[in-house]
Amino acid sequence: MISRWNYLAITTVMLVVFFMFQFTNVALESWDGYEENSYYLDREGLPGESSAYQPGTDLTAGEGGADAAFSDSRSRVVYIGAAGGAEENVVSTWAVYTKQNIDSYTSFEEYKKAEKKNQSPEMIIINSDDIEWNQKGLCGELEKYADGGADLVFCNLPDAEVIKDNARLQKLLGIEEVKSEKTEVEGIYLREGFLLGGEAVYRAEDEEERAKRQDLELTFPWYTLGKDAEVYIRGITKDILEEEEDYPAVIWSNHLGKADVFAVNGSYMEDITGLGILTAMSARSNEYELYPVVNAQNMVLINYPDFASENSKEMRARYGQSMSEMFRNIAWPSLVAAYRQNTLGLTCMLTPQYDYEDEQFPKQTELQYYMRRLREQGVEAGLSPESVSDTDIREKLREDQNFMEKELPDYRFSSFYAGSLTESEVEAALNEKIVEDVRTILTDYSGENDIIGYQSEEITRQSSLSDGTVHTYRDDLRMRSVQTALGYSSVRLDMSRVAYPENEEDTLEKVVSEFSGNIGYYWDDFRGFAGTTVSECDSRIRSFLALDYTDSRKEDIIHLELTGTETPVWFALRTEGERIVRVDGGSWEQLEDGAWLIEAESADVSIELE
Repeated sequence: MISRWNYLAITTVMLVVFFMFQFTNVALESWDGYEENSYYLDREGLPGESSAYQPGTDLTAGEGGADAAFSDSRSRVVYIGAAGGAEENVVSTWAVYTKQNIDSYTSFEEYKKAEKKNQSPEMIIINSDDIEWNQKGLCGELEKYADGGADLVFCNLPDAEVIKDNARLQKLLGIEEVKSEKTEVEGIYLREGFLLGGEAVYRAEDEEERAKRQDLELTFPWYTLGKDAEVYIRGITKDILEEEEDYPAVIWSNHLGKADVFAVNGSYMEDITGLGILTAMSARSNEYELYPVVNAQNMVLINYPDFASENSKEMRARYGQSMSEMFRNIAWPSLVAAYRQNTLGLTCMLTPQYDYEDEQFPKQTELQYYMRRLREQGVEAGLSPESVSDTDIREKLREDQNFMEKELPDYRFSSFYAGSLTESEVEAALNEKIVEDVRTILTDYSGENDIIGYQSEEITRQSSLSDGTVHTYRDDLRMRSVQTALGYSSVRLDMSRVAYPENEEDTLEKVVSEFSGNIGYYWDDFRGFAGTTVSECDSRIRSFLALDYTDSRKEDIIHLELTGTETPVWFALRTEGERIVRVDGGSWEQLEDGAWLIEAESADVSIELE
């Protein structure tokens, strides 16, 4: 039997516990901070476009100071080909990102005239489509450059007929035989150790997979290579061949003199895939390769969440719930589960409502619910300008501003999704009050090579490289290349497909299943890079673009000296047969065999290898 005093003591403890839990819940609601954007920074205090490195300038060096050594030690790349082409654009962008100087010439004659005035280049990149290969002595000149230590990169090849009739060009490229001027292969094989992410086999197992993923070039000339050639990407034939060099080569190198001659049999250098290919080539030809990376992995939900219960008839027919209920009860748990299964950071580009011409309006309760959930998960809330109505972008943003100002007056958006807006519409949108504090905009990749850069002096631009529900073989090769060159990835899922479906493929189950499956499988080899929100990525992009550096090696020690930006900044280090044993002035993490991520925490970093 419980005594009166024990009963009183038990009751008191229960009341204390009850009030503690009640107080905790009240405190969480009062202090969770969802009313403000934790990713907001005043962009006036951030590095701007004028601080970014540009080839041929020394924006980060003081006049006559010690930093002048950065210019003297900077690598130099030469591009030879017609001005304004896709390949030149890729090479120029790569030079900017790797802090190298670049000189472009339309012909070898023009280059030879200017050659004596400049330091010898580390790499000469040739657009074969723009070269007259019947010039007497041209191959001899190229051999001379290689003997002098300049690596040669053929970012595409002359016609197979031209190569077949030019024995000296064949020798230069490491080709023993032109087996066929045109052949069709069943797939493409990427060897481990060239691009980051390991080996890859781009070969469809059935017609369904072929229709869904196979979009690589499968028809090209078949060259049989010599024993000194090293193949990085090759075709997969129907029949198994005895030797590696017997397969149709796509990308390879041939050692010649003091340098390497790299060849690309296809159009892979015409878009951002070329950024990673050039980086990988440079790594293969040098004792070690140390270069800056952004170190940012972004996952972005577009047009989610929404705060108005719209398209009710369709939603109830498909899910038996309103849009608000479906987004809360089914979509949110599924999306959080997909997010938690990987290491990418998450940003939600919300839209207060989809249709600005119906009678449904955003609700305060939905706003509060999602802003709390986003805060709990460490997710950033950015803003999307898209809608399903014909509402003018400025009117749409003003309605959003009226709603947000009433419900969350202290919230400042720092990221903005440009989506399908034209350049003039983006500029008009950025003048609206609701996005006056935005410091970065997210765009859909549409073939541009400067996938990270500046929209204006104070606002950066970053590309979302793919729709995560569709991942073709070309998408995967492009993603691996950008990861190799920049340690950067940005993948999106547009939830308006689910809110306003057009066919049976737009169900929540199918969309989220495709998205989470692709992310979980194709991005798994890049867990060494950091997950970031879009605004966190902005800070890293600014540091990356402003950074300048020089590196040198003495015995087993690589010395890295930085200028132009605050730390931390990140570098990728690639070696052959060596590993890191110590880093002073920073830290390191192994990405894969022969590849490490270096976090530089001071302006002077020493890396010891063995």
